[in-house]
Amino acid sequence: MISIETDSPAQKPKGSPFLIDRCPFIPGSQLDIATLDLERDKVLDWPMVYILANDREAYVGQTTSVATRINQHGANEEKQDFDTVNVIYHDEFNASVITDYEHRLIGLMHADGRYRLTNKNEGMTETSYFSKETYAAMFDDLWEELRKMELADHSIADIEESEVFKYSPYKGLTVDQKVALDTILLAIRNGLDSAEPIVIEGMPGTGKTILAIFLLKMLKDDPAFKGMNIRIMEPVTSLRKTLRKSLKNVSGLSPSDIIAPTDLVKPEMGYSADGGKCFDIVLVDEAHKLKRRKNLGTQFGNYDRVTRELGLQDDATQIDWVVAQTKMPVFFYDPLQSIGPSCVGTEGMRSALGDVLDEPIELYTQMRVQGGKEYLDYIRAILDGEEPKPKVFKKYELVLHDDFSEFIESFEQHYNEYDLTRLCAGYAWEWKSKPERCNDPSVRDIIIDGIGLKWNCTYDNWVVKGSIDSAIAHEVGCIHSTQGYDLSYAYVIIGRDLMYDEETGAFVADRSNYYDRNGWATAEQQELNQYIKNIYYVLLTRGIFGTHVYAVDPRTRGYLRKFLVDILGCS
Repeated sequence: MISIETDSPAQKPKGSPFLIDRCPFIPGSQLDIATLDLERDKVLDWPMVYILANDREAYVGQTTSVATRINQHGANEEKQDFDTVNVIYHDEFNASVITDYEHRLIGLMHADGRYRLTNKNEGMTETSYFSKETYAAMFDDLWEELRKMELADHSIADIEESEVFKYSPYKGLTVDQKVALDTILLAIRNGLDSAEPIVIEGMPGTGKTILAIFLLKMLKDDPAFKGMNIRIMEPVTSLRKTLRKSLKNVSGLSPSDIIAPTDLVKPEMGYSADGGKCFDIVLVDEAHKLKRRKNLGTQFGNYDRVTRELGLQDDATQIDWVVAQTKMPVFFYDPLQSIGPSCVGTEGMRSALGDVLDEPIELYTQMRVQGGKEYLDYIRAILDGEEPKPKVFKKYELVLHDDFSEFIESFEQHYNEYDLTRLCAGYAWEWKSKPERCNDPSVRDIIIDGIGLKWNCTYDNWVVKGSIDSAIAHEVGCIHSTQGYDLSYAYVIIGRDLMYDEETGAFVADRSNYYDRNGWATAEQQELNQYIKNIYYVLLTRGIFGTHVYAVDPRTRGYLRKFLVDILGCS
């Protein structure tokens, strides 16, 4: 093979400077090429990215002819309010690069918050191309230039750790997300009245929530669905508040598009007691968190009220609620994340949905944990007592600590670098410091080797970057404050609610050390074993870059050492 050096554009990009040219955008008029510093031939025929903007809104696009495209926008009524156009040129741009840059700019500018974007999200799929890593590094320089021009406020690092970015409807879809999206859209377009419910199944971190938000935005922007009652149902209260905040500044969407199960009977959401299905499409996120009439504590009265208003049987589940009120329900579901008797569970899903549950649309690509699906399978095998062969995960820290003070010291080190690092634990300690019960700030709930910690005092925004002070970030989160969220590093304390039994070779739940009464009342021992294993499965799959573990019970710690000790400090 002969290698020939050449100056061909197919070479690796050199990283030459960007040129960002700003000129007036005058609706109804032709672009005045003379106002640009770019050469005339480049304005007429060269791949570029551009940003239309005014004081409040922006639109990001890409084209191979800036002159033609801007003139088209000038004649478009939807673009009449913009007053400037910012043209981004690079002498090594090509069609793949400008498509990638357009998508990245849309996602970052939306989450940055400087502008309200008017873009739709159709076609935003992750793609690969020649020298993508080098162009990605060059993009960082471009973003800093945009900040200097006051087209953006925050750094990429800050934006990418924000909840607005994580739950943006402008995220690029993975291949299996795109397949799922096309399947859902086909079913919807084939007829809402005759369509069966759809189930999307995926492990933690496969992007179920992201896909639901993306789909909501696409449907809301599509004229074919104009006037339809389309919502996302989010059963997790804290995540529901996060999503409402994240979508507040998205063109075409509203915080009221995110509903709770009980909103199905609210008149302002379209409900009428006259009968009929008042919702056209409901995308049910975290469907494994929907409830049945069991172990609801103080919520029985409200639950029964909704069931009666919907004219359902007393034992109806929240799955039944959705089916009764929705022409096209779409359920995003993980059977391994049912964490207590009140969760509707797989059997409840099957009872309400029938055979649809047996043929779900599946998501495989891991978008959270850098250890990938292999890591999730490994954690599940350990918890199920399958004695998996010890594994090392590249680019992922899986660490077992023998000393609790060392565990806390390691947490501090990672927290100082990544402030979305959190401590979390199974509900193996009583919540003595609960605000409505205790006014003494010195009370500690979890005391291990003389080190005292408190349960999280709030569910709201507990894992949102920059939204809480350091003291709250040093509290310990339970399953209810962490499920559905991403952490930079997860520091998981395994309490005596789940211990390894050397005689049976299995993890066994101890209800005397499990303080969520609604989580164990009415549960048989085998059910409780599975619920608490599911809880730890969720906690152990929150960390993006790594998971650190401390087990209180020495026998449990000894068993875990067989699988985690060889992985200590891997990177």
